[in-house]
Amino acid sequence: MSDVLSKRDEMKKKLRNFVKKALFRQELQLLEEQQNTIRVLASATIKSRALVKTLLKKPVKVLFICHEPSLWSMFDSIYQEMDKDLGFSPLVVALPYSHASLPRGQFKDSEIFEFCQQQNIKVIKGYDKEQNVWINPLELLPDYVFFQTPYDLFPSIWSVQQISTIANVCYVPYATSLFRGDVDDILHPELFFKCVYLFFKESNFTRELFVKKLQDNAWLDKGKVIASGHPKLDYIKKNLQLRGSAWRQGIKENITRILWTPRWNTSDGCCHFFDYKSFFTSFCAEHQNIDFTFRPHPLCLQNFLKSGELSADEYKRLLSDYKQSDNQSLDDSPEYHDTFLTCDILVSDVSSMMLEFFATGKPIIYTHRNNLFNEFGQALSDAFYWVTNEQELEATLKQLIAGDDPLFQKRHELMKELIHKTSDGAGREIKNLIQEDFSESSSLSIELF
Repeated sequence: MSDVLSKRDEMKKKLRNFVKKALFRQELQLLEEQQNTIRVLASATIKSRALVKTLLKKPVKVLFICHEPSLWSMFDSIYQEMDKDLGFSPLVVALPYSHASLPRGQFKDSEIFEFCQQQNIKVIKGYDKEQNVWINPLELLPDYVFFQTPYDLFPSIWSVQQISTIANVCYVPYATSLFRGDVDDILHPELFFKCVYLFFKESNFTRELFVKKLQDNAWLDKGKVIASGHPKLDYIKKNLQLRGSAWRQGIKENITRILWTPRWNTSDGCCHFFDYKSFFTSFCAEHQNIDFTFRPHPLCLQNFLKSGELSADEYKRLLSDYKQSDNQSLDDSPEYHDTFLTCDILVSDVSSMMLEFFATGKPIIYTHRNNLFNEFGQALSDAFYWVTNEQELEATLKQLIAGDDPLFQKRHELMKELIHKTSDGAGREIKNLIQEDFSESSSLSIELF
């Protein structure tokens, strides 16, 4: 009898689980149908607004939602091209952001508003700290919106899901994906991408990799993924007046300038910050003919402090050592173009900055731990100097400082092959593509009416 009751209870349990799963699938299906309906209505509304603005000869309004000054270079040339075109009305919305490295519920203000003001960029605050009020994006009625990163950093009112119901969301990679595995997955969050209307990719090579990665998703329109070039590289063509302000010795001749950009966390086993921080201190003390700058990721030091990997005393000592050194400095300024253009050698691990520095034509020393390169990263890495320990790093640095750079030709060949270039720069290319899309949308609206 007990066996019969046990089997009956087991059958009931299985039935309940089956019903729960069926209801869950049904709820997911209903939610997806609701989201599709919202997307259709949102698209129709956006197109209708395009028609009205075209008839009234109103400019295309583009919002750049920004939270981090050090990432502004991804938008700079796009904004500048739009700002001098009467057909556009670009505006930056400065927002504080949340992050896993911060206490729960806390938002960080990286002073993006003040940065934009200093750069004469049109900007408004998206959050009033005194009143504890977030501005409603509906009040701004944008046509196109760019986010700096594809992550969930803001309250729901400023989430990509909400913004995509009132405007066309555009995506420019803040970090070029050179890596597979966890790093690549982090850079490609599908919940964000399914809300994106236009994707602007760095090259045909990266476009194909992107489409291949996401091609199984019904929401991906391959025609909306465009190889436009990388706006972060536009500054390299400009005739900038170089100051070398990040270097202790400025831009003196007969000095080799070395830049170090380690990853900001150790969870993926690729960060080399703790492997080489003491090495560089000793190397700089022994070689006065170099100038060394450590440029941490904006989240780097605060993350190591939170994780306990770096104590408060170690942090203070680190800052003190850099401050007192004659040929070492810590650069936490938002502007890095001057540093890149005056640097001679980059030392880095799995950083998206590698592509940007690669475009300068200068040598990169890659501190290897785990091989996470994807197809694009692997192609670039053929022209990197790979090192795995202090001895190899020291030998490679000495070789390059002496002027021996055997990968010089290889780098310049790969630059032509892998880096997409447009005659007028990626910023203008993206502006023109948005103008064409807006005109097409208003034409479709006319047909609907």
